[in-house]
Amino acid sequence: MNNNKVALPAFYTIVTLFTGLDMAIVIAMVWFGLQATGSTFLVGATLCIATVVPYALEQYLGRYFTVGLSMKRLVYIRLAVFLAILGLSLTQAALMPVGFLGIAFLVGVTDYFTISTLESQNTKQVLAGRTNSDTSARLMQTAIQIGAFGGAMLGGVIVDVFPLNQTLQFIAVAAIASLSAIALVGGISAEVSAVSQPGSSPAPAVSLGSQLYLLIVVLSLIGFHIGAFNSLVPIVFQKLNGWHATLFGTASGLAGLGAFCAAVLPRVRLGSYAAVALIVVADVAIVYFANPWAVLTAACVLGFCINSLRIQLRRQLIEAAPDAHAADLIAARSSLYYLLVSGAAPMLLTLFTTHAMLGFEGARALMVAAALLLGSAVLLRTRWPAPRAAVAAK
Repeated sequence: MNNNKVALPAFYTIVTLFTGLDMAIVIAMVWFGLQATGSTFLVGATLCIATVVPYALEQYLGRYFTVGLSMKRLVYIRLAVFLAILGLSLTQAALMPVGFLGIAFLVGVTDYFTISTLESQNTKQVLAGRTNSDTSARLMQTAIQIGAFGGAMLGGVIVDVFPLNQTLQFIAVAAIASLSAIALVGGISAEVSAVSQPGSSPAPAVSLGSQLYLLIVVLSLIGFHIGAFNSLVPIVFQKLNGWHATLFGTASGLAGLGAFCAAVLPRVRLGSYAAVALIVVADVAIVYFANPWAVLTAACVLGFCINSLRIQLRRQLIEAAPDAHAADLIAARSSLYYLLVSGAAPMLLTLFTTHAMLGFEGARALMVAAALLLGSAVLLRTRWPAPRAAVAAK
């Protein structure tokens, strides 16, 4: 019993730690990439690689086998990756575009294994009787949001104190030290299972109705907006406002805190129109206001509204599925579009902020345009006539 009481907090502490370290290194790479090279497109490419690579790996590997990693093997993989990042930081490669993209690739691969393993281990906490499904879901989301909040703020502060190489070294050494401590503690299974997927009879074909496709499109545009925030706000803060990375890290952290509040405060609910209206207002404040306190407040409001809208849409998506097979299809399609759109958004938007097109100043209008695009999609979905059956079997 005592072992269970220790193991559960330890697991969610590890989730928070891993999420925070990954977020810190992404914040550092985005800020320094823009500062050192002046290339907004490179920032977009970095974010795109870090987002798309995990999904591409999952799709490719999932065709052949299901990879089940233990926590101990995950620790070893992360050790290898952060040792590689530390090695790159000791050379001049980290200051070159190929170095940025290489580190983004390493972070993306690490995220793939980290996310899949932690989600699997979270389920095993329930199967082991240490907690129930509702509590484990809330604790997992809480750990992720605390990690994202703390990592974003930590990354912003470190960037302002150290140059790029030393920043990478600081984060990598902190990660290696913590991972080594976890490995030495023991008590984590070292087994790895790679189970071939058995053949199964084909499920009946399912087609999605127009309402469901519109719902998936709106969810994808939430991903587009998040990609816009991660790629355009650094341009506004650094190149246009002349602010420090600490402020950007704090704004990102407060957006995560707002999203966390939306998840844990179910009594505070916003309608779709109210959420979209506040998202537009918050975006305008973030990119056009010169008062840092107003900007930070707007970032927190933005995170709350974005997650409130996403929770509403996810609930509708779940309720639209008449059976388990349809639910799997809807989840697969929505995940595909969300990840592809959120990954493509940074590259597409930062392309428009190059000197050959709109320049840095275009980042302000593009950020607001992303909010208006999301609002238009929400309005279209609510006005679109609902068919008799949202999901129909062929």
